[in-house]
Amino acid sequence: MIIKKVLFNKTLVIVILVLFIGTSYIPSIAGNNYDNQDTSQLTFYTFDKTGTKKYNAELSNEIVEEIFNTFEKLRYKITNTQDNDGTNELKNNFIELLDSNGLIPQHISKEYVKSLLNPKWLGKRVGSRVRNSIIPTPFTDSGSAFFCSIAGEGAGLLFSPIILPRPRIATIWSVYIDAYISAANLLTGHGFISEGPQLGAALGFMGIGLSLAVPGFPSVFAFGGYALAAYVQGDDVESYPLNQLPIISEENPQSGSGDVSVSLSELSFHISDPDGDKMSYTVTTEPDIGSGHGNGFDGVYKVPVSGLEYDKSYSWTVSVSDGEDTVEKKFSFITKSSPPFDPFEKGWNYRKKITINHSQISNDLINFPVLISIVDSDLADKAQSDGNDILFMDSTGVANKLYHEIEKYNGVYGELISWINVTKIFSDVDTTFYIYYGNSQCSSQQIPYKTWDSHYKAVYHMNQDSGGLIDSSSNNIDCNTVIGTPDFYKKGKVGYAIDFEKTEEDAFEGIDIFDGQEELSIEAWINLEDYNPSHCMIASHEDAWYFYISYQYKSVIFGCHGGVSGSCAIDDIECPLNTWYCVAGSWSDPYDRMRVYGNGILKDTYIETLPMYSSSYNFAVGYQDNMGKFFDGIIDEIRISDIERSEEWISTSYKCQNNPSSFSIIGQEESKN
Repeated sequence: MIIKKVLFNKTLVIVILVLFIGTSYIPSIAGNNYDNQDTSQLTFYTFDKTGTKKYNAELSNEIVEEIFNTFEKLRYKITNTQDNDGTNELKNNFIELLDSNGLIPQHISKEYVKSLLNPKWLGKRVGSRVRNSIIPTPFTDSGSAFFCSIAGEGAGLLFSPIILPRPRIATIWSVYIDAYISAANLLTGHGFISEGPQLGAALGFMGIGLSLAVPGFPSVFAFGGYALAAYVQGDDVESYPLNQLPIISEENPQSGSGDVSVSLSELSFHISDPDGDKMSYTVTTEPDIGSGHGNGFDGVYKVPVSGLEYDKSYSWTVSVSDGEDTVEKKFSFITKSSPPFDPFEKGWNYRKKITINHSQISNDLINFPVLISIVDSDLADKAQSDGNDILFMDSTGVANKLYHEIEKYNGVYGELISWINVTKIFSDVDTTFYIYYGNSQCSSQQIPYKTWDSHYKAVYHMNQDSGGLIDSSSNNIDCNTVIGTPDFYKKGKVGYAIDFEKTEEDAFEGIDIFDGQEELSIEAWINLEDYNPSHCMIASHEDAWYFYISYQYKSVIFGCHGGVSGSCAIDDIECPLNTWYCVAGSWSDPYDRMRVYGNGILKDTYIETLPMYSSSYNFAVGYQDNMGKFFDGIIDEIRISDIERSEEWISTSYKCQNNPSSFSIIGQEESKN
């Protein structure tokens, strides 16, 4: 930046010029003041990519002098003590002085003007500018081109300063501020573009060039021509054709696979590079079962692993670099289920029998998620404080492990809320299974994603204290977008729940996945606060299906949409206010029907041939995407399945969750000895 004061025939002329290489904003101010006037007329110009703009301002002579004097101090400070606190304060004062006198256009921010007071080349000085231009700091990138055309311009040194059109052994450029150099093979186009500080040479050069220096500014240059070879080192060098990324494939075990043997001894993968570059790779695992690294060309590589456990999910990450770019790929697999075992022989010391009351079940059900909700002093006294040793088995002695998920555990009081996947529950006889605890050495025994059968697309317990909705199923379909300010950690029907305020437009949004299916079921507990002034949407997938409380009928509606028109099933009673109500809806294309349930009872079946539409909108909880219909109340335990759940399933789910102590009974403690 330059401010220049010149006196011509008693005329005061002020010129403010900001000129920085690499910026597109160049303002200038010029003004005149005569002896018989107390003010100066200043004309202010800005030059950018959109053209030239002109501004006028009248300033007093005192202000003009203040601007000039302040800038004289600032110029010295910037040049000699750029990062000094006093320099920064002076910059701020100078900008405020310009702004307060209307010399900064409205479309230019003060922050941007301040950035112009920090030219790149000042921060790169080490010793003298000349020494820095000749011996630049080490660079990270490089490029080359052969039998090429080459051209460029920049701020730095060009050797020779004047290049006439005749052959030269070499032309060298050294840039410590900024430059743009382009070189490309005349036949293939292979070459480089280099920007910013750099050091380069063109060998066997034939062309022209010129250097120019202006007082107070670094020298600038431009040149162009042809060369046998050109080389450059810099911080921003892009080689052409662009580098092609390495490819990672053929992983073994295949990502997403289950039932992997715990005796697995190695992970393998194939890497290749389209450019034929040599690659380096690194492999890590989580939990840690092994790692490795190496380098080579296209081929299959292996990493040894050991110590795998039953019923456990593992992930492994392969990172491959070709020297220019790095790619990373993450894989996962699940090991086999544990074989039958006796917990008393594996470190557990206590157990209790759990009996499911068969009178609560109208038909046999497979892989049903049973809710256990208890407060047990024995758990408080003998289980691990985090409940990691809680284990469920289908019988005593050598038996099969039952998968479970703990929704809530309080080790102080022994409060346990857990879901257990019971292999089969019977409608004609009581079903029994066992809870084990009292193993201080074991790791967590719960496996949430195996607790819910393969037809569950998503399971949201609504029990988190912040953030999006977490899916407990194996699909990991979280609703990560939070809309409004939902009230977390409210007392729910099962553990904690989330309170939605219609006036605050509280909701959650997920991904476009629950649509275009042949069958669908959704279940939830709701505690409605108000019907009005519009539909209260529990969950929806706009243009595919919707599940809401109608403000007209004041009842639950489950409907599906075929893209042009839709139909729905309607509950025949009003949804109660300020009371927990279990709602469910289902859709079946094979049976051409929609159903709606209230507290486990089938309320309506609507028959119509209507395929579910594949929607472009996102799945949402608490509102209808693109419609703005928000829920008003508390929602708990949302489950979505890709099948039409049976009447018996929905009825049993309601009974199990509505009164867990009547659905199942916990027996007396039995000890190992």
